Amino acid sequence: MSVISLERPMMLIDGEFVAAQDGREYETINPATEESLGKTPHASAADMQRAIEAARKAFDEGPWPRMSRSERYRIIRGIAELMEAHHDELAGLVVAEAGATVPFSNQMQSIQMMFDYAELAMTFPFEETVAPQTVRGRLLTSHVIRQPVGVCGLLPTWNLPLMIAVRKLGPALAAGCTVVLKAPPQTPLTQCRLAQLIAESDLPPGVFNLVTGDGIEAAEHLVKSNLVDMISFTGGPASARSIMASAAATIKRVALELGGKSPNIILDDVDVETAAPMVAMHAVINCGQTCSMLSRVLIPRKKADALASAVAENLKSQKIGDPTDPSVTVGPLIREERRQAVERYVDSGLSEGADLVIGGKRPAHLDRGYYYEPTLFTNVRNDMTIAREEIFGPVLAIIPYDTIDEAIRIANETEYGLQANVMCTNVNDGFQVAKQIRCGAVSINGAFDAIRAPRGGFKLSGIGRECGKWALDDYLEYQGITWWS
Repeated sequence: MSVISLERPMMLIDGEFVAAQDGREYETINPATEESLGKTPHASAADMQRAIEAARKAFDEGPWPRMSRSERYRIIRGIAELMEAHHDELAGLVVAEAGATVPFSNQMQSIQMMFDYAELAMTFPFEETVAPQTVRGRLLTSHVIRQPVGVCGLLPTWNLPLMIAVRKLGPALAAGCTVVLKAPPQTPLTQCRLAQLIAESDLPPGVFNLVTGDGIEAAEHLVKSNLVDMISFTGGPASARSIMASAAATIKRVALELGGKSPNIILDDVDVETAAPMVAMHAVINCGQTCSMLSRVLIPRKKADALASAVAENLKSQKIGDPTDPSVTVGPLIREERRQAVERYVDSGLSEGADLVIGGKRPAHLDRGYYYEPTLFTNVRNDMTIAREEIFGPVLAIIPYDTIDEAIRIANETEYGLQANVMCTNVNDGFQVAKQIRCGAVSINGAFDAIRAPRGGFKLSGIGRECGKWALDDYLEYQGITWWS
């Protein structure tokens, strides 16, 4: 796969491709080479205001919220078909700007999700009648309508630039909302290309608006605007707190998909050689830059050393390097500041007494790109920094336990609650453990549904749900209409 750069990326506002009004631009950097992929518009608050006004007018006066189910289905499906026809190009952009490896760049799940939201535009129960009741001798009937919430500000993150955007855009469109999507500064190109494809569809102007830019000025304006009814954000808790505080002034709805410090509980009957590849995989996929990374590995104490050896052997076999090379399994971190943050976490693990098994440094053979070796610690306590804070890098921590009750306690002893996994020989055993873990999603033996099961968190991992039919709830208001029969 060759690296693809997008010629003249532009913002899409009210159906027109535009530059920033003041002409400002910024560089998009390839994290594998540290070279520029080109310049992207750097929006001001004035640019964002124009996009917000376009979305507001399209919602208040345009056809989209009032369109028939069949027409909305046809248009969203058309967008999915355009994405499918340009899959390789979209995948190439994800490799180029996010540093994803070729095996991880496949975007068919994102495209399938858009097809699914087209179907939900047809099948979702937007209206229902409540069972009549008798009140003072008269029959009372109520009808419930799920109305689109209005103008939605979408703030996806950079690590999965197409998937995270579609998780928000798909349900917003299916619900009949209009949107302003602020592209993450690190990865605007994928979303600029998505905007070009949407512009080829029959979606009315102003329903989808894309704003790009470095910094937080435009995003802050979006969150604070009294013309915006809802904000959907993916990122970290610190930014989420700021968004909630800013959104409070206008009492707008906020949906948050935040981070995780996810446990991978290995039950006593699991062979460590069987477990090792799946454990290691989470330090490899996207160089550990996924919010659902299973970074805390809980294993019976008597098996901890054997698992550490088996995982280390697996990590030794991984190839680090150019993500356009199909044989490479570990690409770069997104930016130098992210690599420096990972290095600080590794230093904290060493200073707090964890044992470094493998990794913990920059690859000696790569002098360009933001690379870092997959790293494994063992003899980790759950009160250590590397066990409590989301590193967002390729660092795994093996935490031994003595009883399954202790494992469940350790798994839940975290501020986060996004994802967990249980490895087991008997699925029913895994299911019983899964029900006791306080998090939004639990996989058993690595079974992971990123499309149709709800995705979201307990505790600091967020508010609301993405994926599947449950995602529409964040983009809908319930309206009850009642009459005497």
